[in-house]
Parts: sequence; C-alpha cells; structure tokens
Amino acid sequence: MAFAARVMDTALATRALIGSAVEQKWNALLDAIGDDPDFLYPWALTVYVHSFFWIVGGLFVLMDLTNRPAFLRRYKTQPGKNEPVAWSDLRRVMWTILFNQTVVGIPLTYVGYHATIKGAVPNVRVLPSVGEILRDLVVCVFFAEIGFYYVHRFLHLTPLYKLVHKKHHEWTAPFAWTAMYCHPVEHIISNMIPPMIGIQLMKAHIFTTAIWFPLVIFNTIRDHCGYHLPFFPSSEYHDYHHAKFTECFGTFGYLDWLHGTDTKFRKSKQHQRHRTLWGVKSARELFPDS
Repeated sequence: MAFAARVMDTALATRALIGSAVEQKWNALLDAIGDDPDFLYPWALTVYVHSFFWIVGGLFVLMDLTNRPAFLRRYKTQPGKNEPVAWSDLRRVMWTILFNQTVVGIPLTYVGYHATIKGAVPNVRVLPSVGEILRDLVVCVFFAEIGFYYVHRFLHLTPLYKLVHKKHHEWTAPFAWTAMYCHPVEHIISNMIPPMIGIQLMKAHIFTTAIWFPLVIFNTIRDHCGYHLPFFPSSEYHDYHHAKFTECFGTFGYLDWLHGTDTKFRKSKQHQRHRTLWGVKSARELFPDS
C-alpha cells in the first residue's frame, strides 16, 4: 500500500509539473500575441488553422506536383491519376479555397464567435485539465460526425448535388487541397458548422479549440490526400466515396453502417485495404486488384 501510494504521489507530481510547464509556455505565447479573446478566437485561430491547412496539405501537394519521393508513389490509392497534378487545376483549386477561407470563412467565424461564445469563454490564461480537454474533444467528435454525415447525405440529394456538391466531386481521385475545394454553401454547412458545434456547446477553452481544429484539418487532408501511408489511419474509406459517389458519407463509418450506406464498400477491394498499415508494404501490394 505504501509503495502504491508513493507511485500515485509521483505520478500526480509529474503530471502537475508537466501541466505547470505547459501553462508557462502557453502564457509566454499569450504575452507575445495578446490575451484578448476577441482577438484570439476569431482572428488568431483563423490564421493558425488556415496556415496548418496550407502547410500540411502542401506537403502532399508537393509530392503530387513532383512525383517525388519516388518510393511513396506505391502508396497512392488511385495510381496514375493526378500524377502529376496539372498546374491549371491546382490554381483553380487554390483560388476556390482562398475564397472560401476569406470571403466566406472569416465573416462566419466572426459572427459565430460573437453570437455564441463571446462573454462565456473561460479564462484564456488558465489551461483546462486533461480531463476537461478530453471531455470537450469527445463532444466535438460526436457532434461533428453526426453533423457531417447527415449534411453530406443531404447534399447528395439530386437538386442539391447538381447545384452545390457536384463541385467537390469534380475530383474522383482527390488530392490534399481538394479537401476544401467546394461550393461556398457546402463550405458553410459541411466544413465549418459541424466541427464548431461541440466547441460552442461546451464553451471550450481556446487551448482545446487549438487542438481540435488541426485534428479536423489533418483528418480531412488525410481523407483527400490520395495516399494510404503506413502507420496512419486509412484513407480508403473517403477515397471510395469520391470514386463511387453513392456510399461512405461519414468519417468513422458508424452511421454508414447504421443506415446501410456502406454495403457495396464492404464487398469491395477498398474495404480489404481499409486498415492501418504496420509495415512498408502498400495496401495494393497486400491486397492486389487481381
């Protein structure tokens, strides 16, 4: 019992020390950029999240433009397509994304902050506990998945598909930046609102928000990047949706299973490949087409 108590005391002391160090670094950052929530939530987060999108997505796009490094080509989900990506297509995608991020995204972020969480945000200098962060992230994941799945299915209804969602589906073999290539209406109701629901409901700390939004961005980049890389979650699920259009509307697959919108996918070669690769062999090498 005494040994167990000492172990527990050591663990708690270590956690407190790490938490204190993180909070010191956090407050040093706030000393540098300011701690006004009216600046941090709508403006600093916007720059941070958009920069994350362009930089992380840009690493994949650079591979698609140069077809380098050559050893990573084996991990393409649809080999031979967009290899390399045409500059004319890339420019079109970039201009659409910039419009969505600035003309559409910035005003919505500003209005959303002032309408829902301004005045109710926690003290930005006092970091939430690990438990509070995890709680808020679970809520965010729950509502983002529900929101995205049903909005996505709604956008596949024939009139809306032609008017709105067809733009995103111009890419049957997507690459990383096409994650945000879409009609402005879709950008609002599918890309922006579902991930915001949990943050607004929980009045989440900006530190938690700064963890959540990059996770969302990384996930959608991974889904659209066109690569199934080792040690990363599989991108086969959403890649199948872009190739076939009619199934796999969600992110995690639970709602697709519940509603039967993954029956063809479960019989496909892509479903066999839909797993994390724990070695250097590609999914196509493990599960060949023939």
